[in-house]
Amino acid sequence: MLSNCPQLTERLHGGPVTSNHNVMRLEAVPMDDNFEADSRANDDDVKPSVTREDLNKTWIGLGAALEWIALRGQPMSRRSYSDRENEADEALVATLADLPSQIAESIVRGEPEEDRRRLVPIPSGIWRQTATSDANDAGQPYRLIGTDDDEPEEAAILGVQVGGYRRIQIRSSFILENWPEHELGIETLPISPAVARAKVRRLVEMIVAEAPVSLAPISQSEMEYLVRSVLPAAPRDLVRELHRQIYPNPKRGPKGERNPDRKAQVEKFREELISAELRN
Repeated sequence: MLSNCPQLTERLHGGPVTSNHNVMRLEAVPMDDNFEADSRANDDDVKPSVTREDLNKTWIGLGAALEWIALRGQPMSRRSYSDRENEADEALVATLADLPSQIAESIVRGEPEEDRRRLVPIPSGIWRQTATSDANDAGQPYRLIGTDDDEPEEAAILGVQVGGYRRIQIRSSFILENWPEHELGIETLPISPAVARAKVRRLVEMIVAEAPVSLAPISQSEMEYLVRSVLPAAPRDLVRELHRQIYPNPKRGPKGERNPDRKAQVEKFREELISAELRN
């Protein structure tokens, strides 16, 4: 996190910008002869405040998401956590920056600095312009900022001069897809082509089976949007290939504008898919 940016220090309640998300709490636990690393924390450990159950919600605060990426609900030494915290910041920002804009903007939302009364999608281009630490600042116009005690699960992206977003939230399904519970790796690694293909195929088949009758047949662009809302890294060419296998001879629709309610129906179905993925 940024700690030496005087312009932002002034903007954040007149206090210093901290380098932590302030989601953690430190707790001393007596040592035991039968110490089990997976169930107890020693007095030097950072004890997590974000658990797997917290990610059952559709949206989670960005600060809590960053803690999850770093700790995965497990205690960790403060020295190790310091390194993983920085890695988590960089990995999340880089992952979001690499996503197609439509997908990235469906995953993260926040309150614009100029209008704190509403949550809006955060423009995807902001991630390539956001620094996560003094070391990788490189003159970027935005900074990823740790949270304060009043909103421990939230986070902010603020411009060095003006603008930015507060109370940022991210979809839990995206966090779990890229940083699963039982894997401590932080960098998002590509899965094997065979596994990727099987996973995407199952999702495509489920979309076809569960889609409302009013949406049948699902168009290719709609299929891409629905699949990548659940699996952001799904290869576009693979989704198109699977769509052609299911609809080998798609019929052309009537000329003119499609049903104006269709977009809303697709969005409703998309939300149902994401909720189903969270329950699984």
